[in-house]
Amino acid sequence: MSTNMNRKGISNVVATIILIAVAIALAVAVAVWVFSLSGSASKTATLTVQAESLVNIGNPPATLTLLISNPSSSGIGINGFTLGSLSCVISTPLQIPAGTQGELIQITLPVTSGYFATSGVSVNGTSATCSGNQAAQVGIQYSGYITTVSGQTYPFTVTASS
Repeated sequence: MSTNMNRKGISNVVATIILIAVAIALAVAVAVWVFSLSGSASKTATLTVQAESLVNIGNPPATLTLLISNPSSSGIGINGFTLGSLSCVISTPLQIPAGTQGELIQITLPVTSGYFATSGVSVNGTSATCSGNQAAQVGIQYSGYITTVSGQTYPFTVTASS
């Protein structure tokens, strides 16, 4: 019996403190992981951009029509677009409210001497400042993208028609 009494170990108080510290550390680690997942999900609002048409190339001004949906829970501002080598910034960002399904965006593109003009461009009636040099030709498939205020880009392709 005397051999069992000589065994030493940590006290109940120290063991309890260690268990509480481990539990708190695990709770903090789980909280950081959960909040980083939800934080990144809320930052990556997604738009769906579908090019409907690019018409009147032969009878300017040309009109690019895009169908935009915003299934996220926050509004998204669009402040620019590209079409081939033409890059444009909208003077006042176009707001796409949360939950929007299929909003039509009409971009008016003047054509001068067979090229999309860099002046006179408008997006739903709001002026845009453009740069670049892009030929405007019927039957050509153009690649482009919409740019949001947060810097995200959403690609689209469209074939020009007369």
